[in-house]
Amino acid sequence: MKSLTIVRNAVEQQLNRANLEINKNEELYTKLRKKEKRDVLDEIELSNALREKSVNERLKIFAESLLEIIDTQIEIKEYEESEDYKIFQLISEELERDRPIDVQI
Repeated sequence: MKSLTIVRNAVEQQLNRANLEINKNEELYTKLRKKEKRDVLDEIELSNALREKSVNERLKIFAESLLEIIDTQIEIKEYEESEDYKIFQLISEELERDRPIDVQI
């Protein structure tokens, strides 16, 4: 459970970094697009900003999906550690023991 929380925090930090990079590159891209005259270096920088924005958007989608999976696993672990689940497990084990064994003749 603790390891899932650590991984979740790391993924969340990566998601935050991706969002910051997306915003930074979007601002740069918008600034360069509005520029009246662009030289070759501006065009290269414009292309790089767009590419980095695209990469970070993909990273953001991946991180969000991963967070959903991790959150689901955390919920499952929390349920498994709950008293209700432990009682359910004990009852299930008792029922298994009381079940008659079929003997083939």
